[in-house]
Amino acid sequence: MSHKRTLSVRTTPELLEDLAVLQDAGMTVSDAVRFAVRRLAQAHRFIVQEQRRTGRRPDVVAIRVKHLYAPTDQGV
Repeated sequence: MSHKRTLSVRTTPELLEDLAVLQDAGMTVSDAVRFAVRRLAQAHRFIVQEQRRTGRRPDVVAIRVKHLYAPTDQGV
């Protein structure tokens, strides 16, 4: 998709709370929405692929998070 579109999402207190957590980590609201949708779509693609390959859906799908968090100044 080469052009921008406006996205409208109804908010809930839970969504606003979750967005605040990600914003505290340095993400913008747009970054957080794009990131979440991308991760969910990747998981869905994997599930569909595995179902086609094996005939069954996986029970668990893991999300690698190591690359999401850069080391802090304290070396943590």
